[in-house]
This record gives sequence, C-alpha cells and structure tokens, in this order.
Amino acid sequence: MTIRVVSYNILVPIYANQPEQYFKCQCEFLQTQYRWKLIQSHLKQEIIHHENTIICLQELSLTLLPEVELFFRQLNYTFFHNLYGKRGNDYMGVGMAIPSSMQINSISIVKVGDRIRSMSKTLKRQENFLSWGWQFYQFVMNKFIEAASDPWEIAMNTSNTLLCIQVVIDNKPIFIGTYHMP
Repeated sequence: MTIRVVSYNILVPIYANQPEQYFKCQCEFLQTQYRWKLIQSHLKQEIIHHENTIICLQELSLTLLPEVELFFRQLNYTFFHNLYGKRGNDYMGVGMAIPSSMQINSISIVKVGDRIRSMSKTLKRQENFLSWGWQFYQFVMNKFIEAASDPWEIAMNTSNTLLCIQVVIDNKPIFIGTYHMP
C-alpha cells in the first residue's frame, strides 16, 4: 500500500482578521467562513482523489477545531491534535488526520523547545578543549557579520509541539510528524 502525506498551514482566523497584514487581498477572502469553505473543499479533494492520504495541519485554532473534527469524522478519518498556543493566537496548534482504516501504533506529542534544550545541555557537558576554537570563530564572525536569527533558539523559546504518529503500512512502521515552526 502506498500512502500520501500532505501538509497545510491553514492560518489562524485571528491572524486572517488583520487585513492590514494582507493589503493585497480583498477583505471578504480573509473571512473565517469563506476561508473554511475553501479549505474544506481542498482537503476533501485531497481525500477523494488520492487513496490513503494523511493530512497534516498547522495553525489549527480553537475556533475552527470543532468544524475540523466533524469534517474529518464525516470522511471516515481519525483526527488528532494538540493546541499549544495562547489566548492571543486562539490557542494555535497542529493536527493530523489519518484514514480510519490505517493501523496506528503510537502517538507522541513533543514540546520541541524542551527537547532541544535538554539535548543542548547534554552537548554542553560533552564539550572538550577544542571547542574554544569554534567559540572564538563565532565571536570574530559576529563582530563583522550581522547575526541572523537562529531557528534553534527560536524553537527553544516557544511552546510549539511536534505531533508524531506511527502507522503501520505493509507490516512496516512509519512515523509521520507535523510541527509549526514559528
């Protein structure tokens, strides 16, 4: 059996309701119900035209969650989610929809920032005498080149989660994950 994995950032409604951010877009196209109808239509086409499609969603929100759950249930899909955000972003999160016919072995929800932080503490303990050369190089380069934002630092400072599900395809375990990088 083959599977297909697709991933969509569906934009939290509270962000879509900021027309000044999307000045090239007509306001009516940013309305939640208008967008949800388009999203629904697109996701339904993914499911109908492609067997065994797993759908990953980022920027899922508390506002849309009940509709998303009902939508996937009607299409015989199992929907898993984790909302990790705050009130200001409508408790943004991630979700994954899997055909009900697929065997699921495990589900994991990982706070990526916490995991990176714990790994970096372990690595710092393993540093040796030669690491001073790398640190000196970084120090010198930072004096001459404007530092870009570090995605690992950004990830460590957020509460975003990785939703990871293990499915079994042809008696082989496969892990599928979805994460929203800030």
